[in-house]
Amino acid sequence: MKRRDVNIRLGFTLCSMAMPNFMLKDAFAALPGTVTWGGIYLLEDRPDVMPFTRRALEMSKNDSPTGKSVNKTLLQEIRNTDWSGTGINLRTGLKKEETRYGMVFGLASEKVLAKVYLPSIDSTQYILRSFGYATVYDIVERRIVSCIAVRARYLKTLPGKPDPAQMPTFFFNLLANKDQPGSLTRFMVNEVKDYPFEEKYKGKYFQVDSVIFSDIALKNAASIGISTESYGDDTGFAVTTSFSENLRSPVVPYRKTSAVNREMLSEMKIVSASGDSALNTALQLKPADYGMKITHEGWDFVITASSDTRNQVALVTRLSFRFYDKDSGETFFNQSYYGEQEFVEFINFSIERKSRLFMLHETIIDRVFSGIWSEDVRGKVFDGEEIKTKSQKTFIQADADEWDIFTVENNFVLASLPRAFGS
Repeated sequence: MKRRDVNIRLGFTLCSMAMPNFMLKDAFAALPGTVTWGGIYLLEDRPDVMPFTRRALEMSKNDSPTGKSVNKTLLQEIRNTDWSGTGINLRTGLKKEETRYGMVFGLASEKVLAKVYLPSIDSTQYILRSFGYATVYDIVERRIVSCIAVRARYLKTLPGKPDPAQMPTFFFNLLANKDQPGSLTRFMVNEVKDYPFEEKYKGKYFQVDSVIFSDIALKNAASIGISTESYGDDTGFAVTTSFSENLRSPVVPYRKTSAVNREMLSEMKIVSASGDSALNTALQLKPADYGMKITHEGWDFVITASSDTRNQVALVTRLSFRFYDKDSGETFFNQSYYGEQEFVEFINFSIERKSRLFMLHETIIDRVFSGIWSEDVRGKVFDGEEIKTKSQKTFIQADADEWDIFTVENNFVLASLPRAFGS
């Protein structure tokens, strides 16, 4: 289909998804030993929030897949990684040195998108997501150097029927197994280690301010049992992580809408190189210069063919993105994107429709920010891009009519980014 065929007790609330700023507690100008890893923690201390991740973080050497906790596993991998590419001293395990910089990871959300049993092969397909923020901080100057939104992905088909007891182990691997494609550890030691964190260039900081649902989208959400508050937060995290990942840029974290989230503690635990010494500090975030407003315009699941066992379904949707100066209110990026996905839906076993919707929205969001970064991708999305896999066909297209205006808006965003990762 071508263009003219279719008209994103907390261990670290540093990311103040709850509050505009964090006040500094007792910080340390210098600490004995090199303190690099501040640990990985949940950003909300509630039993019903991220239950599988919580259990994964509680695993000890006696019940974890690696024989170590998540933090001990990550600490070991960080110690074995060359961090010289960051431009700052992030090495662990060095003795008789005073530390200046540290890194911490705050987990914001988990999603179980699928655990679907496939009887023909007696196996279950698991699709998981974890969203969070890797943050480098400067203890001497008492500031956050960079906050990078990170999304970990898990896609695996395993023998047998769904086993709820195994979910914490899957999330452990999603976080701490460097051999697991899409894991947090893999991203940290393969990608983040080469990001120059020194702020060599000035730029503007972006933040998702709001996720809006049109009247049509509100009706669509009610029809398939979607909570707009929860789905709005999922969208906010997807946009924030995609922005940081595809634009290689720090970002001001998305603040969840829930009242509980706004009551989170402002505390960060920093663990020494030995993994034994805990120190508490809290740091301020950079304020956002530019806001991002995302609008769900609506969606529909259209059954194009059916039988006693399956439906052929076309999912159509549209998302709008408006980026603006928070001081002046002036808009500099205002674009909408159409998405369509064709797939087979089996009557007795299939991925839930709200999960399919999220994954299509996630794909659209990724192509938006990939298009800002790459003129080649931008051209494909402008003309209409078709992505085929064995089980589905996806089509994405920008609604823009004028290539020159579309390019100017994309390039303005690219030119505005803070260059904490180098030029």
